[in-house]
Amino acid sequence: EWAVKKNPELQGKTTKEMGLEDFKEVEIRSTIAGMDITIIKGHFVKLLGLEDKGKVISEYKESGYYRENIKKDMFIDLKLLGKSKGMNDECRVLFKILLSSILPRTGGLDTISWEHMHFIYFLLKGKKINLAECLFDHLCSAIREGNFKRMTTIAHPFQYSAKL
Repeated sequence: EWAVKKNPELQGKTTKEMGLEDFKEVEIRSTIAGMDITIIKGHFVKLLGLEDKGKVISEYKESGYYRENIKKDMFIDLKLLGKSKGMNDECRVLFKILLSSILPRTGGLDTISWEHMHFIYFLLKGKKINLAECLFDHLCSAIREGNFKRMTTIAHPFQYSAKL
């Protein structure tokens, strides 16, 4: 897209005709001390000793498939659906652990996103989560957000940099 904006003659040409690499997978690219660095999800899989399989949490953001079960199993007061104080004690503790160590909160102080709810629900039900996908997706989102906002939220950025 940016190449076409710079040179309108490239409109309608393939990536190869434009001199660009074919898209294989999402990459995080950066230059540190003059060295080009590329980070892919596979790095998270290998460095953290994870498997690249399981439920992809981001696919359930808009899905209503588990929502009734989530409401029934995780919430005491359905009037407080979407607020952590409406959850049962076990879920509230898992939510606090999730926020402090894996996925930081986005939104208000007491709100819980559907993504967080699905994450907790799958943990409670013993369903395998693709943690590498979840972490990499969140890191990519934080980087995109950082291009437009002054502050972004990444859990334990120093641990990421030490591993990578």
